[in-house]
Amino acid sequence: MIVVDPTYVQGAGVAVAGILSGFGLLSFTEKQGERSMERGSVSNELQTQMSGMMMEDIEVNTVSDLGGLTSQLENALKENSSDYTEVELTDAEKKKIAEDLDDGW
Repeated sequence: MIVVDPTYVQGAGVAVAGILSGFGLLSFTEKQGERSMERGSVSNELQTQMSGMMMEDIEVNTVSDLGGLTSQLENALKENSSDYTEVELTDAEKKKIAEDLDDGW
């Protein structure tokens, strides 16, 4: 005859309840995230930024139009700076800068 200690039964019950609670909480959290995305309370840019905070090895691009942003910055510099001079680089200089910035990845 097998005798089971009541503390083992209680421990197993707590373990099973903890696992089920964990899965339930995970499911609830996931459904709430889906509902908030359906409502549109979180924008795509914020989602991208938040997902980028959790990633270390993957770059997340939050700017969709880099050319437009660059031209806006150049115009702001031209308007607000008296000593602004535009610098033109040759193709060889651009290539050297690109090689210097390339870290092998």
